[in-house]
Amino acid sequence: MENKNKLKTPEILKDAFWKLYAEKDISKIRIAEITDLAGYNRGVFYSYYKNIYEMFDAIEREVMLEIKEISQLIQAFIIDETYNQDKLSTIINNYKKNEKYLRVLFTKTDNPRFMVRMKKMLKENLLNEAKKANCHKENIEYYIEYYVSGMVSLLIHWFVYGSRLSVDEFSKLVIEITGLESVKILKFIYGKD
Repeated sequence: MENKNKLKTPEILKDAFWKLYAEKDISKIRIAEITDLAGYNRGVFYSYYKNIYEMFDAIEREVMLEIKEISQLIQAFIIDETYNQDKLSTIINNYKKNEKYLRVLFTKTDNPRFMVRMKKMLKENLLNEAKKANCHKENIEYYIEYYVSGMVSLLIHWFVYGSRLSVDEFSKLVIEITGLESVKILKFIYGKD
């Protein structure tokens, strides 16, 4: 039982931090606040993290890895022409798992770094895929920028303003909004037009 609790400790600390971060700037959060909220002493915090920023970076890295995996799934089924609501719903449900983090990361003005890093990662991923597909289309980076910016903006808007829509409703809406244009753009990026 003690091992099980030990495995949960970093998650409990991260949850406590995130509750505080959702309400105030990271520079205003103190380690004592995190540990008090989590029910631990400061020594426990330091056994996992050097400081608050290291904890924040760990959370951000986890979210970015999840986003990268999900974006690769999206691209794969669009390219394979299996773009349908059920698969999109599955992918969006994976995004929803990180909703508590994404809602804050998408809206906090004190940390624009996340958005910049996320878009950069998604664009690099697409550019690498285009290179693997031996695509040498002129101005490919503009197509990638357009695609990534549009998809990220839709997700942000849904998380922040429109999550009154269910995952299925949002999936349907994304397909309706993007229609075949996203498919055409991704096929162009991958050199399959």
